[in-house]
Amino acid sequence: MNILVLGNGFDLAHGLPTSYKDFLAFCKKIESLYKYNETISQSKYKAKEIDSWKMNESIKERFVNAYADRKTDKCICEEGIEVLVSIDSIYDELYEYIQQNTWLEYFWNAPTYVGENWIDFEKEIAEVVKSLDVAREWMECGNSIKDLENGDGVTVITIWKASKWNLKDAFKGLPEMDKFIEFLGHELDKLIRILEIYIDEFIGKIEVEKRSQDVLDINADHVFSFNYSDTHERLYAVKEKIEYDYVHGKADVNNVIASNNMVLGIEEYLEDSRKNEDIRFIAFKKFYQRIHKQTGCEYKKWIEKIAEDEKKKKSWLVDNKDHSRDYRHNLYIFGHSLDVSDRDILREFILHDNVDTTVFYYERIDENGVSDNGRTELGQKIANLVKVIGQEELIKRTGGSTKTINFKLQQNM
Repeated sequence: MNILVLGNGFDLAHGLPTSYKDFLAFCKKIESLYKYNETISQSKYKAKEIDSWKMNESIKERFVNAYADRKTDKCICEEGIEVLVSIDSIYDELYEYIQQNTWLEYFWNAPTYVGENWIDFEKEIAEVVKSLDVAREWMECGNSIKDLENGDGVTVITIWKASKWNLKDAFKGLPEMDKFIEFLGHELDKLIRILEIYIDEFIGKIEVEKRSQDVLDINADHVFSFNYSDTHERLYAVKEKIEYDYVHGKADVNNVIASNNMVLGIEEYLEDSRKNEDIRFIAFKKFYQRIHKQTGCEYKKWIEKIAEDEKKKKSWLVDNKDHSRDYRHNLYIFGHSLDVSDRDILREFILHDNVDTTVFYYERIDENGVSDNGRTELGQKIANLVKVIGQEELIKRTGGSTKTINFKLQQNM
């Protein structure tokens, strides 16, 4: 098998505005379009706001044509009763969920509102969840949040303020805290739905002219995607029969919150002594969301095939039979940061002796147009792999007769 693993860097390499910053800027602009000054006409305000939109022109044009200048309602007759129905329900849904969304309010004010990947969301969510966990334990001991003066206390107060809940409620006790945690779960569902509409309705409609020669040369027959977009299918699977698995779900604008299968969560952070008993924050965790939303798990069959061939290879080495069979498989990782939040899945692929892994990294260009020849990105990939498979495995698999991991600089697109 030739297995291609994709991360958000794949979309970014094709010029698609799928960064953390792009998405937040998009949501902010939509929100601002409806906070207009009452002293001037709404249409003038919208025109002014749209003109100042420093967003991808394809997204801007699509939004203007489909939303800003639309007719809002039409009358239909349902069982003899006239009702008003929105023509553009998807766009109304988008704006409804963006309004005062607690997570968006928190992200917009976060100091790390500069990230490039969806893991930047996950890191922010993880900080909040861990702080809430600490605060809840603090309260279980009879203490008040107002006495929790460290970073955890600051984070809890910040997210509470972003929610527009009465701050006094934060000090009332555990029942109110638990209600707030449940509320944040619902707000996360809304955020994921906003992201789904953005990816499918806007990103998915952008014409892409770039193609990666690296990806073309791989000739993948299996694609394992951490992305929500179908970019590879649109650009590279025109004729070839390729098996896809979207482990974090796939964006579909025709969904609703209940049918959305996209995963946006955090890794398990509790120790073994707690993780199987303390499930208060389980809805925020990736493994739970994957199971609950029944996302892609076809890759498990690929892993089983790899493991089966690995055993056959070892048997061949012992009895020297079946010389004609090649039991090796190729794994190519493109656009994935190798962040520890996806460690459990990445390890399943990489830690097989019959899997040759190629990790692509890109060349960074600073604001002066100076290249670092990919060294910065390569260094980060190596550091992240240590967290994923450990130092000893990384050393073993990057040199000598046991080498299974290679690093390759991406070709310019």
